[in-house]
Amino acid sequence: MRAARGLAFLLAVLFPAFLSGAIFQSQIAHWWEPPVESLTSKIAESLRPQAKISLTVKNISSLEASSVVEIRGAVEERLGRRGFSISPPATGITPIEVTLSENLRSFVWAARIRPGAEEKVVIVTEPRTSAAYEAWLNPKPSLQRQMVTVESERILDFAVIHPESGDESIVVVLGPDQLVFRWPPGIDSTMTRAVPLPHAIPGSRDVRGVIDLQSNAAFLPGVECAGNFAQPNTVHCSQVSSSEDQASVAVRLVGLSVAIEGHDVEAVALRGVCGYDSLTLASGASDWTQPDEIRAYTLGDQKFTAASKPIEYSGPILVMWPSSDGKSARVISRNLQTGMYEASIVTLSCTR
Repeated sequence: MRAARGLAFLLAVLFPAFLSGAIFQSQIAHWWEPPVESLTSKIAESLRPQAKISLTVKNISSLEASSVVEIRGAVEERLGRRGFSISPPATGITPIEVTLSENLRSFVWAARIRPGAEEKVVIVTEPRTSAAYEAWLNPKPSLQRQMVTVESERILDFAVIHPESGDESIVVVLGPDQLVFRWPPGIDSTMTRAVPLPHAIPGSRDVRGVIDLQSNAAFLPGVECAGNFAQPNTVHCSQVSSSEDQASVAVRLVGLSVAIEGHDVEAVALRGVCGYDSLTLASGASDWTQPDEIRAYTLGDQKFTAASKPIEYSGPILVMWPSSDGKSARVISRNLQTGMYEASIVTLSCTR
């Protein structure tokens, strides 16, 4: 099996960087930015220009400690932008005490300012029903895709092994005719082991195969590969002879499909992510000649409801397998523009 290693390496580097940037951009806007801006404006109006100040923040609300830290940082940044320098409490330094409190309807933030003998208090409120706060309180899942490898020949399944010894990671690619181990991943891969598959039945266009790292095995109809996958030289593939074993293999090859808007599509069930007991990742309803997509769904009243924006693919989703921890999905697709088979991992994040 010939791998497009240069392309795979480039994508593996660029995708995480791009996605990290996208996630960072989504984290910039916080629900507390409007009240922080209002509070710092009122504080600034109560001070002389370029005054030296000290800042303490007390939280008596239900806000988490991490949110309080971010709010304090936002207050400091905006006061600094207005020309005020923040120092530890000392003689000649104007103390500002900010208290974060709340009532049943709103967050109530008060700043006590003592520029001299007099004392000033400024107050701002932020309704709990604001759209920004509701979005922060109940974030929508966001999908990220990380490319693992791109191959010129068909992929049935793939896996990435991270040896406990700290050795180089190993990429395992299962195709219709062989099981390939390649390490280290990427453009500099120099070590490869290809294990041929003895076919118990004639090849099929719809043949499925799966890698199960928990049991150190790979399965195709009538075929099982076993050994220590972290040590590729120990892995061998053989035909499954008994009808009982063949039935066991067949069960492993059954993937999940669900009906969405009247179409049966590839799917993976995820557990305990983004505050949901379960979410379903599902492909689109296009056929194998059209671009495709993956979207997260919730299931209620026997109906799937979209819970995320889609990730778009340049070709059909051929198969999806769940990760062992139920937190991500292994996705195999075919790029109609290049004709290459792409193996990627799709994960969910819930950034606020």
